[in-house]
Amino acid sequence: MCIMQATDTLKREHEMIERVLRLLEESARRLNAHGALPEGLPAWTVDFLRRFADGCHHDKEEQVLFPMLEERGIPRVGGPIGVMLREHEMGRDCVHRMAQALPSEDNNPAAFASAAGEYVALLRQHILKENQVLFPLAEAVLSPAADATAMARFQAASVGRCECVHSQFEADLTKWEHAMGDAQLCHRT
Repeated sequence: MCIMQATDTLKREHEMIERVLRLLEESARRLNAHGALPEGLPAWTVDFLRRFADGCHHDKEEQVLFPMLEERGIPRVGGPIGVMLREHEMGRDCVHRMAQALPSEDNNPAAFASAAGEYVALLRQHILKENQVLFPLAEAVLSPAADATAMARFQAASVGRCECVHSQFEADLTKWEHAMGDAQLCHRT
C-alpha cells in the first residue's frame, strides 16, 4: 500500500490540534479549581480552534476529502461522513460557547470550562475515529492519482492561508505550553 499524503497531512494537523486539546483540558481544570490562566490564552485558543482546527483542517475534510469519498461510494447519510460532519457542527457549538464566555465584564469562567471540557472530549473521540476508521477507509478507496488530486485541492483551497496560519499557531502553541508551566504539556519532538 502506498503512503497517502492527504491523510498524512490531516493526521499531522490532528497532532497539533491534540496539543491544543491538552492546553484546553488543563485550562478547564484550572478554571474549575478557581485557578488563573495566562492572560490571553482563552482568546488564543478560541482563535486557533476557529481559524486552524475549523477554518483549515475541517475545511479540507469537508470541501475535499469527504466529497471524494462520497464519489467512491462512502455514504454520507447513515455512514461515517455524516457522523464526522455532525461532530464538526457540535464542535463549532462548543467553540461558540467558549467565545461567549471569554473574559469580559460578565466573565463566566465556569461556562468556558464547561464548553472546553465538552470540546476536548468530543474532539479526542472524533480524531480517534478519523485516524482509526475514516482515514484507513480513505486510503483503501483513494488511488495514488486521487490522493494527488486531494493534495492539489488542499493547496488550492488554502492558497497558502493554512500554511501561514499553521506556522503562526505552531510558534504560539509552544509559548502557551511553556506559559502554563506544566512539563507534560510541553511538546516533545
